[in-house]
Amino acid sequence: MVYSDPQRPVDRDMLHHMTNIMAHRGPDGDGYFVEPGVGLGFRRLSIIDLETGDQPIANEDHSVTVVCNGEIYNYQELRRNLQANGHRFRTNSDVEVIVHLYEDHGVHCVDFLRGMFSFAIWDSRQRRLILARDRFGIKPLSYAVTPDALFFGSEYKAILASGGVERQVNAVALRELFATGFILAPKTFLSTIRRLPPAHYLVYENGRVSIQRYWDLEFPAIGEDGPRRSAGEWAEAVRAKLEESVRLHLRSDVPLGSYLSSGIDSSAVAALMSREVSNPIHTFSVAFEDPEFNEIGTNRILTDFAGYELRRHIITCTSADFNLSLQMCWHREDPMLSCGGMPHMLLAKLASQHVKVVLTGEGADEVFGGYPWYHVERLLQPFINLPLGVRRLIANIPFLRKKWSRSTRAFAAPATMGLARYTQIIDNASNRTHDCLLSDYFRSAPGSFSGSETEIPLPKGFERGGRFAQLQYLDIKVRLSDNITKALDAASMASGLEARVPFLDHEFVELCSRIPPALKMRGLQEKHILRRALEGALPPEILQRKKRGLAAPYWPWKGPLPEFVADALSEGRLYAKGYFNPPYVRHMLEQHRNVKEEFGRELAGVLNVQIWDDLFMQGCRPL
Repeated sequence: MVYSDPQRPVDRDMLHHMTNIMAHRGPDGDGYFVEPGVGLGFRRLSIIDLETGDQPIANEDHSVTVVCNGEIYNYQELRRNLQANGHRFRTNSDVEVIVHLYEDHGVHCVDFLRGMFSFAIWDSRQRRLILARDRFGIKPLSYAVTPDALFFGSEYKAILASGGVERQVNAVALRELFATGFILAPKTFLSTIRRLPPAHYLVYENGRVSIQRYWDLEFPAIGEDGPRRSAGEWAEAVRAKLEESVRLHLRSDVPLGSYLSSGIDSSAVAALMSREVSNPIHTFSVAFEDPEFNEIGTNRILTDFAGYELRRHIITCTSADFNLSLQMCWHREDPMLSCGGMPHMLLAKLASQHVKVVLTGEGADEVFGGYPWYHVERLLQPFINLPLGVRRLIANIPFLRKKWSRSTRAFAAPATMGLARYTQIIDNASNRTHDCLLSDYFRSAPGSFSGSETEIPLPKGFERGGRFAQLQYLDIKVRLSDNITKALDAASMASGLEARVPFLDHEFVELCSRIPPALKMRGLQEKHILRRALEGALPPEILQRKKRGLAAPYWPWKGPLPEFVADALSEGRLYAKGYFNPPYVRHMLEQHRNVKEEFGRELAGVLNVQIWDDLFMQGCRPL
């Protein structure tokens, strides 16, 4: 926290409370920096430099102090350059490079960092605070500005623990959640707290806030598909850069492992890890009672194919684990239209018993266009210029709507690519909720959702990039940063486990953004160039598999409701909290149980909002 009054004393007990409410993120210790008007707190998960890497870390004369959550993977190279320029290091920590880069380059120090991070720099001489977040939002960072202070933290529960910020529900965020499936940065579910967007830094000086984007992803315009390379040359470049990224992500002074499903993404990470280390790799997989959702057996295939040394650990996710929804809401904070965090919570708990760091396959689908909607957009492309009215008439043909719901939604959406069309294409919107699900108050609350408020800023030249590139940009900016990375971080850090994502090394992503779309999707095979790049590293059985995500069935809605779910969705509780229209919630539940209509996502959203209110408005804590 930083006060606008430079002489105001910091309440150390309050600072400790703010820090220790996030003890799960750093169970190995805490550290503090306090001077008049400013207090920094840190919880440590010891990964690099176990002996001397405690934070906060200062420069040589203690005029610049930093706290950082995450990892700077290229710290060894940066350290050598900084030492050559005369800087002296007191630790072997990756974080210490940040203070010296700041001395040389100011806020532009972020341009040199290759990693996942959210950090705060306090410049005592200038009385300036800098907050920064990595390019893909792998690490979270929230803040709140009051008339006399700025509060910040990796999780907004730390900000609430200060007692200096009011708890006010963000009506726009509630409406946006059910309209688009996301709550987009900088919004959170609290109107008094904001999230620093990925690839941005914030400067707080003299009581004023300024925010600046420092990086953005660029795709070549149509007809300018990047460097002239053959498919084989692109495959070699992808393989080499991914191997480099995995090597960097293996930098650690503690044991590492890998999440492993049956798909190409996590299999690639595990295989490339195994080639870089001498010890067996611990792999962690989740199994389900329902065989339709099972993805185990990959360890044996990889071992038989190339002799990779893998130590397999499997945990089974059952309907009894649904109570993890309470824990996931606490750690993820903002509600979501899913109960799919359960497998990640279980995986993290299992992995933390064996290692402190796991590498995962997240990000590959966004980088290579691996989702089903890329097929849909490709198939609909020849018809997209038909008048909107004609397309909507065709989309409403009952047979088509029933058989290809995602395709017809996309077909009936506006032709201009933006968030409205994007949420239709990925079938993430819940159009039935606007007039039926929300209560009268939140449906008409001042500042409530409108489509224009939800549009995200698109880069210059966005329309020239072609639809494949536009979808990729929105996948990365919306789905990845505001959904996938947030859930991964919340689940892993809940167990004091660090999750690393080699596919989201920004140099790797920049390389892949220049690959022609025809090489990312060949025919209807998604991620074609990645599959080709991994030939020889993965067996054909894995290379040819279609995408399957780590998802769990919507267990509770079909049979008897678990007690805590029944209580949260009871008519009395729904009326008491005031977010939803109880008769319509009952209608959704009945329709879903009778298999007349699919409402699993909406019901999950209602449950998560009800739980969120208990946790963050009423001050309850999960057991």
